[in-house]
Amino acid sequence: MKNKFLVLPFMAVMVLGIIFLSTMIPTVKMSPKDLPIALVSEDAGEMGDTLLQNLQNQLAASGMDMMKFDRYNSIELMEAAMKEQEVYGGLVVPENFSAQFASLQSPAPENPTIQLYINQGANTTVSTMLTSALDNIVKQLNSVMTTQLLQTIEQANVPIQAGQVPTFVTPVHAETIYVNPVGDLGSAPTAFFQPLWFASIVGAVLFYLAQMKTTFHSKKQKLQFHVVQSIVAIIYAFFAGYFVTWSTTWMLGFSFESFNTVALFSSLACLGFLFLILATITWLRLPSLVVYILLMFFGLPLIQMAPEMLPVFYQDYILPWLPMKFLINGLKDILYFGQGVFNGNGVILTWMAVISFVLLWVKHLVEKSSQPEEIGIKVVE
Repeated sequence: MKNKFLVLPFMAVMVLGIIFLSTMIPTVKMSPKDLPIALVSEDAGEMGDTLLQNLQNQLAASGMDMMKFDRYNSIELMEAAMKEQEVYGGLVVPENFSAQFASLQSPAPENPTIQLYINQGANTTVSTMLTSALDNIVKQLNSVMTTQLLQTIEQANVPIQAGQVPTFVTPVHAETIYVNPVGDLGSAPTAFFQPLWFASIVGAVLFYLAQMKTTFHSKKQKLQFHVVQSIVAIIYAFFAGYFVTWSTTWMLGFSFESFNTVALFSSLACLGFLFLILATITWLRLPSLVVYILLMFFGLPLIQMAPEMLPVFYQDYILPWLPMKFLINGLKDILYFGQGVFNGNGVILTWMAVISFVLLWVKHLVEKSSQPEEIGIKVVE
């Protein structure tokens, strides 16, 4: 027992077990709540508003809190909100809904249709959940409306024709419309995360070690080294961004509408991560690297889920501080929403790189060299 290497395995399994199991908490405790969904009624008759009101009352009575419905005045406003990723989906009552519903009691019935919009690009996991959830809502509405129709026909004492039975069983049809579709690139943003994050960590460590293993004989020589180091780091980040992007097209079969846009954004993200990590280990020394290694394990499950799917603690205190979320969200903006390199996330990554670069150079300039410097001696005869 005096040999510490006989005890360390037990301590290691306890620490590592707690760390890695804690990374699974968001996935195990996943509970979608208050996912924003748009409601739009373009129907001029009473039935459109009645339908939406019945829907909201029905959900309130059932205690279903997975979705939160917000009313929009037009489809255009709803689509703009989807473009800004403010809502994950929508339910639209078309303008002829009341007329079609009234025709169900006529000899020539025409089934009314409601449109289900799925903002697929906002989050592929949420879009799958919403497709199923909204389909279930339509089934519940059909059940309620079937009962209402049969009661109305019974009160009017109108005979039901055999051809009308299927219409009464499913009076309302649903049309699903996917907005900002992901196509074959549904997993593309997360595929970039690990290669670029590892490239940033490896690059930062090697640049740091190159600095620590170099002997400087003058302040000028040290300054020249740091200038070259910064230039090489920038070149390295762009090399990594373009190489990883090209590798995804070769190994994963991805096809991008604009290869250069994706590659430039990946390079910008790598540059931000690289200088962030390099500045951290330059100020706090190499052991601080463990923070960024742990961030990879904690961040990967989180960045794949919508904020509304996470426990409150993770929403408020973990997710906002994950630097890799700007990579994922920025790639989604480019691939699914047609934005450019300097979208909102690209601007944040740029500032991350600039601030980290400044902090890195502040450290270079204020740090006293630990290496012996050459001292000029003037000989007086």
